Amino acid sequence: MKYKIWNKTDELFTPSGDSFAASEVIAKNKLAGVADFIICDAPINMGVFMEFSQTKATYKGMGVPITDTMTQQEVLDAITYFEENPPTPEPTADERIAAAMEYANLML
Repeated sequence: MKYKIWNKTDELFTPSGDSFAASEVIAKNKLAGVADFIICDAPINMGVFMEFSQTKATYKGMGVPITDTMTQQEVLDAITYFEENPPTPEPTADERIAAAMEYANLML
């Protein structure tokens, strides 16, 4: 999914088909008037509505290579790339033990 920063003037459309004027969004969520929010870069743009700095910290904690010198768009691009190309999960300890036991049985 592609993301962008909401400019606080565009009308927002929800997945259910409802639409909200910028003033309605800010009236319902006071933080939206002062902080940057991430929305979808699509016609249904309110598929997500995430505060930028908290989202950046969350994804950084998940291992996305985000630095403090990146622009907002670079951060959004890094998040998008991470979501579209998730890291390969490491085998769990139980899976490694089971594989070792299967191998040991083959050796008998």
